[in-house]
Amino acid sequence: MKHRFIILIAALVAATAALSSCSSSTTAKETPEEKTVIYVGNDTIGDTLTKDHLKKLGFEVTEMTDREITDTKAKNYSLVYINSTISSAGNIGTKLYNTAVPVIYASSKVTSYNDMTGTNENADYGRVLGTALSIKDSEHPISSGLSGSVEVYKSNGGLEFIVPTGDAAVIATAADDDKKALIAVYDKGVKNGIGNVMPARRVFMYLAPEDLIYTTDDGWKLFDSTVQWAIGEK
Repeated sequence: MKHRFIILIAALVAATAALSSCSSSTTAKETPEEKTVIYVGNDTIGDTLTKDHLKKLGFEVTEMTDREITDTKAKNYSLVYINSTISSAGNIGTKLYNTAVPVIYASSKVTSYNDMTGTNENADYGRVLGTALSIKDSEHPISSGLSGSVEVYKSNGGLEFIVPTGDAAVIATAADDDKKALIAVYDKGVKNGIGNVMPARRVFMYLAPEDLIYTTDDGWKLFDSTVQWAIGEK
């Protein structure tokens, strides 16, 4: 009788532990992981609009200067966003080259330090003017159903470009030049222009902060999907 009682107690303890484990597992799945981003830029209207939009996407935004950001600081975040309003592309340089955290470069010149394009300004990277871009891969998640020519600015504005190297996937280009990528991405594990493996997703996108006030709904749609792809939500 005593033996049966001990067995019964043991069974009840095991069942309670299993239920507790199941409950914890369910709770963990229901609680979304906190999204955090290091934003490196300046204090222009375009910077404010970008940061506000990142917050709308659910990010907790931490601001750093181009001198403050380091590989070590980036490791505790979901994403790093580098804007073209930084004081110097050289201050970013290769700091994030081996960072195992997704990085979005909205600065074409910084990509030249990171072997995503060449080093010749206005040839390998630079800026064009316009209101539209051309979607080249409408099946990619970043395209979000958009195709062909897409108006991203309501008025003529700056569009940063790169001529990507390595295993870049080109999502969108300048309207009149297929070689100039306005959105180009590297998945984790593919190679950059000199054959080094990307430690996490890398993204280049065209947005010029001073012209963000002209951004259309489709422009913001591309922004949203690009950020979501970078962190693996798409």
